[in-house]
Amino acid sequence: MNMRKILNTVLILLFALSGCKQEKEYVSLIEDVAPGQVSNIRVERLPGSAKIFYTLPSDASLRYVRAEYEIRPGELKEAKSSNYTNYILVDGFPNTEEHEVKLYAVSNGEKSSAPVTVKVTPLTPPLQEVYSTLEFKETFGGVVVTFQNQGEASVAVTLFTPNASGQMTEVDTYYSKSKNPKFYSRGFENVKRKFGAVVRDRWGNLSDTAFVELTPVFEELIPKPFQTYNLPTDTYEAHLSGHTVDKLWDNITGPVSEVGLHTKPGAGMPQHFSFDLKVKAKLSRYKLFHRGSPKLYAYRLGAPRKWEIWGSNNPDPQGSWTGWVKLMDCESYKPSGSPVGINTDEDNLYASTNGEDFTFPDDAPAVRYLRVKVLETWDLLDYIYLSELTFWGKRE
Repeated sequence: MNMRKILNTVLILLFALSGCKQEKEYVSLIEDVAPGQVSNIRVERLPGSAKIFYTLPSDASLRYVRAEYEIRPGELKEAKSSNYTNYILVDGFPNTEEHEVKLYAVSNGEKSSAPVTVKVTPLTPPLQEVYSTLEFKETFGGVVVTFQNQGEASVAVTLFTPNASGQMTEVDTYYSKSKNPKFYSRGFENVKRKFGAVVRDRWGNLSDTAFVELTPVFEELIPKPFQTYNLPTDTYEAHLSGHTVDKLWDNITGPVSEVGLHTKPGAGMPQHFSFDLKVKAKLSRYKLFHRGSPKLYAYRLGAPRKWEIWGSNNPDPQGSWTGWVKLMDCESYKPSGSPVGINTDEDNLYASTNGEDFTFPDDAPAVRYLRVKVLETWDLLDYIYLSELTFWGKRE
């Protein structure tokens, strides 16, 4: 008898729970209706964007607010803001023209309210600021380009110049978030030529093309091979046979550059090595090629991140710093900005195939001997590796 009572009680509870579940599902379906519209619209103009403030509808089903708009003809963009916020940011506009934005209040079941249409007129976008402040100046073997980017927006500036057939061809692309950046494009003869530049923002918007005609200053490749010049205080002992200083001028770069200079682990930091250019030259620039190989050593482990370049015409044979002058400070640049150990194809192309480009100050003296002092690697290790060093300038 007691067993029958227990069984009846269990059955009653199961029916009750089932009824509650069905009721909740029914209530949920009834409540999940399209919310009301946002109201009391106010627009704050921003460079290339706008912040739209509003009052949220009181509907319990409200989940978020969605904005739909075009940043350029045919290019639809969407933004979302949660129901805990009273504004939404719409960005990516390439100009200061009036743009139409449609706002929708959206329920938990993705049901949208009727749209509220808002007109926004952005302030001058970074794309236009960069384009309007582009300046070109001749330099050793090419052109130096500067511009202003006060909002530190992510932009890319692509440089074009005529090829042998006279067609404008892309020669360099420079990526920056700096306020007042400067970049160089080299490798041109000492004759007048036309250059063009186009600015691109992170939404794919493009500026007009700015053109200029300049005559690059004479520059030549400092001939290889250089000469090993190991001094007593230098760190030049190789990790493995073949990973010696002289591999820095064997002209092997890119994905096949498995072998380069690789100092022994435990050598300590900072560390430096020296070599002889075999000619005295006023240096204009150099390229540092990261170690390539299928393992992708760039921007990780012993790849240099911060270092100094020193020069001398009469170095102390005992290895002291007497007779040396610092020519420049250098820091490795990673285009993607991704964490250490994560490289994009663009990163590997920039570092190992094309090489990082560094420009010597105009007032740097002419020197014959160079010393590279590495202060820090990308993984903060106590050894270094790199593939190749190539220098340009004018021999004296």
